[in-house]
Amino acid sequence: VVCAFDSGNLPAMAKAMHEKYPDKPVIIAGDDDRHLELTQGVNPGKAKAQEAAKITGGKAILPIFAPGENSYSVGLAPVTPEKFREHQRTGFALSEQQLAALDHMKGRTDFNDLANKSVLGREGIDRQIRCAVQDVIAKHTVQIEQQQTQQQPKAVQRIDQHRRRSARMS
Repeated sequence: VVCAFDSGNLPAMAKAMHEKYPDKPVIIAGDDDRHLELTQGVNPGKAKAQEAAKITGGKAILPIFAPGENSYSVGLAPVTPEKFREHQRTGFALSEQQLAALDHMKGRTDFNDLANKSVLGREGIDRQIRCAVQDVIAKHTVQIEQQQTQQQPKAVQRIDQHRRRSARMS
């Protein structure tokens, strides 16, 4: 386990670790900065996790909260980056309810928040991480088997193919 405390470090950190341990499967657990997507137009935690996963051939996962726990409140006027910048300049473009909704979202972005602030708690993390780990291990196992198959002599490959066909037919 390696931790990058800032999403800006994540791709470089993932690349360095992957270069050092190229045979290890990679899972990138990113933040889901939905509040920044509304106020800045970008979700850096999600974007950098996906970039790091792409660099390493790994899998990016983001915390999945219970319905309504990290989403913008239904019924409130939308917040856009333009409205947010106007509010920063004037202090009047967003309502108290909109600001409260953004603050609520701000406190629910990562797996630590999922463990401590969600009704899903640690069990929610366990389900999400366990599923991701199983997927990555399965993908990694297939890759290893493919590499081993490519390294086998042609005659052994033909025997293996014949066995597989025979097994499918029976």
